[in-house]
Parts: sequence; structure tokens; C-alpha cells
Amino acid sequence: MPRRLACSLALVPLVAAGCIVPEKAAPNVGFGATLASKFVHRGMTLVDDAVLQSKMSVALPTTFGPTDRIQVEAEGAMELSDQNGDSWFPDGHAGRFTQIEMLGSYQRTFGDLTLRGGIHSYNLPNGTEFQNGERGGTTELFLLASMNVLEANPYVAVHYDFDEVRGAYYRAGMAEDIPLGDKWAIDLDGSIGYVSEAQSAWMYGFDEPGVADLRGELVLRYQYDDRTTLRAGVHGSLIVDDDIDEWFTDLGIDDDPIWFSLGVGWVF
Repeated sequence: MPRRLACSLALVPLVAAGCIVPEKAAPNVGFGATLASKFVHRGMTLVDDAVLQSKMSVALPTTFGPTDRIQVEAEGAMELSDQNGDSWFPDGHAGRFTQIEMLGSYQRTFGDLTLRGGIHSYNLPNGTEFQNGERGGTTELFLLASMNVLEANPYVAVHYDFDEVRGAYYRAGMAEDIPLGDKWAIDLDGSIGYVSEAQSAWMYGFDEPGVADLRGELVLRYQYDDRTTLRAGVHGSLIVDDDIDEWFTDLGIDDDPIWFSLGVGWVF
């Protein structure tokens, strides 16, 4: 699909906002920056060294309900070293963004059930240098369903790439937010993914479907003030499928990475 069409689709939530956002509604604007020791996406170690991930989001309420919202997000991952170690991304790009993402979504809540769907666009500026074939930008449609069950939040997600891949990625997991007083909290998240054959071929360079990554994270969160949140996390990922795992080993890519992160976020 041409990039211009993908970008146009990403603007759909903004166009819709003019029809369903309450008059004089104030947007919720967020900024964030995270320093991470690795950059891992769906089990694939993209960068095996420090990265700086920046993010901006704009959310607006809708006329359908007090918890419903339209949101647009932009996120970029910048490499901080020319040496990427046991990773998929090519060396030699310190100080440059190696993955830029744009996301537009609509979220609606029905009691304890929350549905969020939209479009997610990826741009890989250095994709022509991948060791296992050229990769450019691509675009997905996604739907995420989550539910509050005894203070935990089980969820399932479907991502379908209709652009370069024509394949799907599925994820199911459980998240929980554990308060530790007025300002501290722990965020837990564990999930497992599954890739279709086409998605596996594009994302891993291995054209077989299978159970992909088992992922977990623990993030300590501190609410510094009404607008500022500080986070420190430990994250881990493990490729479950034996054939995909062996393929990662053949490529010399870390198939069971553990990484750490420090982040700050502001909302206005």
C-alpha cells in the first residue's frame, strides 16, 4: 500500500473527532521518554544496546460516554550506540531513529469490558540494511479487548497487517496494577503471542507460523505530582516455538532477552 494512503488512514480518528467530540472538549496531551537497555519487538531483539524511546499522545473524549476516547500517538526509538550486538537492526546508526510508529485509535467501554481498535503504522528508516532481506514501512489494523476481573485485566489482541505483510499477529495476556500507598504502584504484565506464516516471514525472516514470544514485565511506578510519573522496569521475552528459536540462533540474534528501563511521563 502506498505510504500516502497509510498516512491518510492514520488521520481517520482526527477527522472523526470533529463529529463525535463534545463541544469545547479539552484534549489530554502526554509526553514521555524512556531509556532502555534493549529494544525488543514481539520477541525479536531489534537493538541489543541502549535506546532512547520518545512518545507523544493526544486524547479526546467522545459524546458516547465519559470513558470513551479518540487517541493519536507517535513514538520513536533512537539508537545510542553504533554497535547493536546480537540484534536484527544493522549497526552504525547511533543518534538516529530506527523505528518510528504512528497510531490512531478509538476506545469504548461497556461496563468492565474495554474495546480499543485502530490503525498502527511502522516506518523503518534503515530497513534496506537488514541482514535477512529489505524491510520498509508497513501498516496494521488492530483490535484489543480487555476486562476488569477481580482487579486484574485479562486481554486479547489481534493485529492484521494489510499492507506489506498480509498476515496476523495475536496476543493474549494478563495485566495488573498493584497500589503501594498514595504515590507508588507496581504494574505487572504477562502475555504470549502467535504469528501467522506471512507475519513470521516478514518479522522474523522465517516462513512458518507458530507460538512466538512469551513476555513479562514488572514496572515500579511513582506519581511525583499530578502531571509527572516516573517508572523503572525489568522486562523479559522468550521465543517459545522451537523452530523459530533455532532460526534466531542461526542468525545470531538473542532469543531470550532481558532488559531494563527508566522512564518519565507528563500529562497536560
